[in-house]
Amino acid sequence: MKRYLLIHYGEMALKGSNLDYFLKKLRLMIRDKLQKEFKIPFKIKHVLGRFLVPLEDGFDYGKVIQIVSRVCGISNFQFVYEGSSDLDKLGNEIWNNMEKHTDECKTFVVRVKRAQLMECSSCEAETRIGAILLEKGLNKKAKMKGADLEINVEIFNGKGYFSYKKFSGVCGMPSNSGSKLVCMISGGIDSPVAAYKMMRRGARVIFVHFSGYPYTDQAELEHVKEIVGILSGYQFDTKLYIVPFGKIQKTIATTLEIPAKLRVLLYRRMMLRIAERISLKNEAKGVVTGDSYGQVASQTGENIFAIHEVSKIPIYQPLIAYDKEEIIRVAEEIGTYEISKLPCKDTCSMFSPKKPEIRARVGAILDAEKFLEIDDMVENAFEEKEIVSY
Repeated sequence: MKRYLLIHYGEMALKGSNLDYFLKKLRLMIRDKLQKEFKIPFKIKHVLGRFLVPLEDGFDYGKVIQIVSRVCGISNFQFVYEGSSDLDKLGNEIWNNMEKHTDECKTFVVRVKRAQLMECSSCEAETRIGAILLEKGLNKKAKMKGADLEINVEIFNGKGYFSYKKFSGVCGMPSNSGSKLVCMISGGIDSPVAAYKMMRRGARVIFVHFSGYPYTDQAELEHVKEIVGILSGYQFDTKLYIVPFGKIQKTIATTLEIPAKLRVLLYRRMMLRIAERISLKNEAKGVVTGDSYGQVASQTGENIFAIHEVSKIPIYQPLIAYDKEEIIRVAEEIGTYEISKLPCKDTCSMFSPKKPEIRARVGAILDAEKFLEIDDMVENAFEEKEIVSY
């Protein structure tokens, strides 16, 4: 029987007159990722609020799942068989293909979505197909909620499409359907999750990592490259800016006129300045950070205010109200946690004071920054950057 990948999208269906724009972005992303992996052309049809993708015989089930489950904008997807729209014939087709899909299942349910042209209701269609399966000898108990086996049927365009398993997508909005944003990323747990959250809203994320090398080893940078490689699966082409930051930190830490307790805040303000410079270069509309309110000393209300004071463009903080356990759960889901928890000497902790300021005043920070050649430091760091493409 013919097989298809049947894809449903989520909230973008509410876009009204702008829907075509978002459909185009989602279609391109699906096609781009599949063709990149399988090196063959894919035809993607939009039919009555869903995408239908013909699949060749012997397709790699696992690879398709891995790719499509990371495409933002998809609510769920199924591998369907093409059958008849006649319920009696369709019931027999479902039965004939069922054996390999029912191992260890004790309960089942039939779910039907049907075209409005059909005479019977969805509920009546479910009852009829379920009765056919039981008549054929299906030795399982019907269960309306929480069934082990859910047989999904969609009837449209004169065909009945059925599957035995539905896979969840990441939902959200299609990749690159929103503006560009620059995300400051480290090898830690939080910032990769922040980037993912904004990608899921359609932002095209450009990454910037502030490297402490040669004062840190290369481990953190390698972790960051690997993490960005994972995150690149959620959008089209991806860029990572690697900015040398060790000299800036050392300059701030060895300027005796600057109180030690303010160092971290000055580091963060310098990072924001450089990230803003990269944003302007790429016509991005803001900077993303992985800050969570009150998690560490630099993330108190006063300190966040003092750090953000330096920026002239919007700063997005999608994790601001998350606790650590919530962040870790998302990191595990997207595959970055195992890398982020690996030990390494990170840039953020380098040259940090034992007792950092927790309630900074902007005036005190501005006074401290008078002892720095800020414009030259920002420009030099920007000029020495390295760009990695994915």
